[in-house]
Amino acid sequence: MPNLSVTAPNEGKAGLIPAKTEPENLECPLGLVTTWLVPNELFYIRNHFPYPQIDMATWSLSIGGQCQRPVAFHYDELLKMPRVTKNVTFECAGNKRSFLTPPAAGEQYGIGAVGNAKWTGVPLSYLLDLTQIDAGVQEIIFTGSDSGQRPDMPGEFNYQRSLPFQKELLAECLLAYEMNDEPLPFKHGAPVRLIVPGWYGMANVKWLTGITASATPFEGPFQAVDYLYLQREDDYQQAVPVTEMKVNSVITWPSRGEVLKPGTYVLRGLAWTGKGMITKVSVSTDDGMNWTDAILASPEHQQFTWTFWEYTWTISSPGHYSLMVKAEDSLGNQQPRVSAWNVKGYGNNMMHQVPAFVPGTPMVH
Repeated sequence: MPNLSVTAPNEGKAGLIPAKTEPENLECPLGLVTTWLVPNELFYIRNHFPYPQIDMATWSLSIGGQCQRPVAFHYDELLKMPRVTKNVTFECAGNKRSFLTPPAAGEQYGIGAVGNAKWTGVPLSYLLDLTQIDAGVQEIIFTGSDSGQRPDMPGEFNYQRSLPFQKELLAECLLAYEMNDEPLPFKHGAPVRLIVPGWYGMANVKWLTGITASATPFEGPFQAVDYLYLQREDDYQQAVPVTEMKVNSVITWPSRGEVLKPGTYVLRGLAWTGKGMITKVSVSTDDGMNWTDAILASPEHQQFTWTFWEYTWTISSPGHYSLMVKAEDSLGNQQPRVSAWNVKGYGNNMMHQVPAFVPGTPMVH
């Protein structure tokens, strides 16, 4: 593999929607997604810092901390280890932030900071077993190569996150070096990124360079300052960590403000959740007064992945229509009409609403 940098062949820009230029943050135009697995070039991109420079001749993944056998592996060594493939959907914790009232700080994402892909790599539990983790370890810390300054505190920081040392959780995780049967693209974290099925995207550390077993809770800024549900500014004593994804759904067609004619249409969209599976999607064309079940249209749907849904809608008269969608999962979770507001705008799973207009005599349905 050649050296990796932002000067590598351009990846992940075709049709993507800019949310921020520096560092680069791009949404997926979900209306263009017609396959269950999102093509690599359409998968959303979330960065906290500029892209790192990675020299593959010297790159290695170090695993250490509170363990008996610290180890380090080069890329080619990881490729020779046991491998696992998992289809996993993940969503940026700030997805749908732009719909919150009042506005919350952060990138003002619409609906496109979410994607589903096939990830192949080394099971995390296999690597941790090699190191013989000490008794008393509470968390596993993951360090990415991307680094930079933050506006809220002095110093230089790498992007780092931790996971609780829970065998059931860690057994689901993998260190991915392939995405959709291709080598992991640089902009998506090559040579290796963490994948944590069921969690929001902030857990999936890119450009992974270090894994550390810790007997104490990790207090890095992307763990103890960001990615917390805060009800009031600086009320960190009451903060709740952002972890598993909430049940969510979106309408991908028609788009907002679409002008339609009387006739029959197939409304389309996507639904996903954290640990469970989507079991029901309902659609309303009259601002939530009446609901009808949609068809779940992805036979490939499985745990940790999204599903397409479809709903046949016949328009018989002109007017302004308010289209809405809501989903339920196998654990009994349901989408709220309005999501609980929080300072940083995380985890917005409010029902997605799309206005549509049929010209003619004004009429509200």
